[in-house]
Amino acid sequence: MRKLYYISFVLLMSVMLYSCKEKAPEITDAKDIEYDEFSTSRFPEFDANLEVSIYLKLPKNNGNEFLDSIYADLVAYYTDSSRREIQSGIEIFADSIESEYYTTKEDIGADISGYIYAVNYYDSIYPVYADGKLLVYYDDSYEYQGGAHGISGKTYTVYNIATGRRVTEDDIFVMNDENEKVLSEMIVEAFAVEFSDEKDDMWNEGINFINGNFSIGADSLYYQYSPYEIGPYAMGMPRVALHKEAVKPFLKKDGVLYEYWFPEKKKK
Repeated sequence: MRKLYYISFVLLMSVMLYSCKEKAPEITDAKDIEYDEFSTSRFPEFDANLEVSIYLKLPKNNGNEFLDSIYADLVAYYTDSSRREIQSGIEIFADSIESEYYTTKEDIGADISGYIYAVNYYDSIYPVYADGKLLVYYDDSYEYQGGAHGISGKTYTVYNIATGRRVTEDDIFVMNDENEKVLSEMIVEAFAVEFSDEKDDMWNEGINFINGNFSIGADSLYYQYSPYEIGPYAMGMPRVALHKEAVKPFLKKDGVLYEYWFPEKKKK
């Protein structure tokens, strides 16, 4: 009998503890997301030719499965773990760059016919827009390992916080050959207006203007391009804006972007 009472007591306590366990907070608006920051750098005083800087601003670990999914996606380049081990991950990554730099420098010599071996690696990943279900991340990077110039990158990733998944063009546009052609023509026209001095340098043959590298704002969608993607290196990394009214006919009405830009008005 005593054993039965003991088992009943344990079961009761287990139920009470489970029911009292704090649930993960529900995030319904991206503006309410809190963040953790991680960073590391390598700027040795005795060697100005090595520069490494990594900075990440990531959603806090609060048990929300969708934010955890976004977190895991953002750190995948620096660690294969979805756990909160990103600081050690970026430290190891920076150490590997530093180690490879000194190994290569020793192999080729400090100065070959006036050429100075140098390595620069910069990467910053942080949110640039958060509203409603939409969270936009920006990856600003630069890498140089010799040559005429380094390579810069500006990459945007849009997330739906209600699903924890990336938002793709197929999620927001009714994509078919005709719509893609019209959208590409709109981008070329927008580029001609915003970059009138450089429009003649733009490459038009065989260019994929719908390149997946886009950002979202309150009233516009922005396409970002890398060096050499739509023109010579001198053009830099142009970004063009498409106003929401211009792209409205091509949006999926049940898509997250249409719902964000053109919400149904509640009946009084």
